[in-house]
Amino acid sequence: MLCRSMDKQAIENVARELQKKIWLAHRATRCTETPISLAELVSLLDPEVAAYNLGVSFEYHDKIVPFGSRNMSFEIAGLIDRQSGKIAVSRKFPSETIRFTGAHEIGHWILHPQEVMHRDRPIKGLAYEAIHRTCQEQEADYFAACFLMPRKLVQKAVENIFNTKVPFEFNEHTSFWLCPTDPESLLYPENPLDRALALASVGTYKGQHFTPLAKQFQVSSTTMAIRLHELNLVTK
Repeated sequence: MLCRSMDKQAIENVARELQKKIWLAHRATRCTETPISLAELVSLLDPEVAAYNLGVSFEYHDKIVPFGSRNMSFEIAGLIDRQSGKIAVSRKFPSETIRFTGAHEIGHWILHPQEVMHRDRPIKGLAYEAIHRTCQEQEADYFAACFLMPRKLVQKAVENIFNTKVPFEFNEHTSFWLCPTDPESLLYPENPLDRALALASVGTYKGQHFTPLAKQFQVSSTTMAIRLHELNLVTK
């Protein structure tokens, strides 16, 4: 069930403070005053960069050997070892999963200092209904979403790509450009995420070609769609 005790604003504030620290450190090393592009900003929103700014060792492994149990029933994708001051993430999974898992572990490190040792299964990204996840796991997921997809950056990206103010309005015209073969699927969506998923994954709009929003932020289309939905950037 969804964690009712989760303080989303507090978690977003924590993610924002880490982003600010990373951006200020990067700005100090730049030799130009030109504005930082979205691609450059997203490249800084990397779990390894975050760990460096936190003074934590971040390691990638082809396979993570489990600790504390000889009868591990699942393959480990990420872990934190606070005693050793390190976070480890497996390379075995798709890039979006690796990236989200890493950000999720950063979330555990900051939000749950009482966890000395922690391990995780592969985390593909956000799930619309986190039925079987504990409050701590949902908190780490939300931190990862806020860190990898900052509210202001996502809003600006939507406005720039689709040349419109948010929330993006779905009507006959916009629905056709997003889904020419079946615009009614967006005018009368069966799933609450259908509209957000279209914005997250489309690479062509009004004759213009671009990198899909999800790929720009290096997350899965579903994760991007859920983030758009929760930020109220699409009409419902």
